[in-house]
Amino acid sequence: MAVSDTGRRQGKISNVQSDINVTPMADIMLVLLIIFMITTPLLQTGVSVNLPKARNPLDKPEADSESATIVALTREGRIYMNRVQITRAELEQQLRDRFVDAAPSDKLVFIKADNAVNYGHVVEIVDLVRDSGVEAIALLTDKIEAKQ
Repeated sequence: MAVSDTGRRQGKISNVQSDINVTPMADIMLVLLIIFMITTPLLQTGVSVNLPKARNPLDKPEADSESATIVALTREGRIYMNRVQITRAELEQQLRDRFVDAAPSDKLVFIKADNAVNYGHVVEIVDLVRDSGVEAIALLTDKIEAKQ
């Protein structure tokens, strides 16, 4: 009796694996996690301060622009202007230089102060900014999310 060709194929065991191999996917996910962990702090803009919260703040999208003048006051009492640490005297001089030829409508400074900063210190910085010729000052806050 002759054995057909199909009979020989049925007797062999194939090396085909029907399970999904998740090891390459896990490797890719770990690499992506590491990339995001490294790049996320680099995406943060400005100086980190714990802003006070307000229920009804006005939206000011121009505060996020590169040309915006932002003065930050940290909990430790340091002053930053556009992410560069400066002294009070340097702040006043830089503001005067920056806005010397600016139109009155362009003289806008955003102040973001840490929630733990003494109120008197914030008022001193506001006075210093006004003395340098700035027409408008905006105090940056975080919005309190409504409870549902």
